[in-house]
Amino acid sequence: MMLEPHLQLTMALGEGPQWDDNEQRLYWVDIKAGELHRLDPLNAQHEVFHFDEPVAHVVAHEGGGYLGAFRSGLWRLDDQLRKQQQLVEGPQDPAISWCNDCLCDPAGRFWVATKNDAERHPVAALFSYQGELREHFGGVTIGNGLAVSPDQRWLYFSDTPRYRIERYPLDIDSGTLGEAQLFADTRALALPGAPDGGAVDENGHYWIAMYGGGVVVHFNAEGEVIDSLPLLAPNPTKVIFGDSDLRTLYVTCARQELEQATLDQYPDAGSLFSTRVETPGLPPHRYRDPA
Repeated sequence: MMLEPHLQLTMALGEGPQWDDNEQRLYWVDIKAGELHRLDPLNAQHEVFHFDEPVAHVVAHEGGGYLGAFRSGLWRLDDQLRKQQQLVEGPQDPAISWCNDCLCDPAGRFWVATKNDAERHPVAALFSYQGELREHFGGVTIGNGLAVSPDQRWLYFSDTPRYRIERYPLDIDSGTLGEAQLFADTRALALPGAPDGGAVDENGHYWIAMYGGGVVVHFNAEGEVIDSLPLLAPNPTKVIFGDSDLRTLYVTCARQELEQATLDQYPDAGSLFSTRVETPGLPPHRYRDPA
């Protein structure tokens, strides 16, 4: 099985794909360009919304509109995807670390993994937000890989430069995490690239984009490799399940820092890729304010 170009684009840092089951549309961002993309797969209508700063992720808000993670912090957006109110700054000084991978869990809690701006120093962290910001742990360089298991017992996470995918015992009601457990050491498994953004299917299998490796790796729930899906782009960034049956795997990609010779070899770098899969993903969740 191979991932094929679904929509040809030249995104510098495509990221944050999110399926909206009410709208039956796919959202994703080009972080550094400050662009939010929206696609209706049925009629191929593709729209681009522009912001005044980098944007990492946008998720539907249960109360209407959206919640967006920007370099400056978390913002409430209206139905037209316009900034309305900054909810919280940061969560870190954006000159040091800023929002990267994000996830809305089944309790409506919004998780934010930050990344060091220079991508070299372990000064980023994992946060959650539901009316107030909460830091769970630090020592992160490029936070990625966020996903929740179908039974809501585990939160997956990866710090990309460490080549490790970990999972944390999750108390979904309180939003607290237990001690990290190693799920997969991608370097020890000789997998190409480094672990970036992931998602879980309804069987509890974990799928993750391997940045620099040109593949999406499919793990079972025990951390064993089932399959590796190649794509003709070296830097896949994040996967999500979409369409009405949640059986289309969408993958965003980046073309930042690629030399011209590489771009000539991979003209679809920076595009949106997809493939059909047998097992559906998990339904998406909306951000929900605390009771």
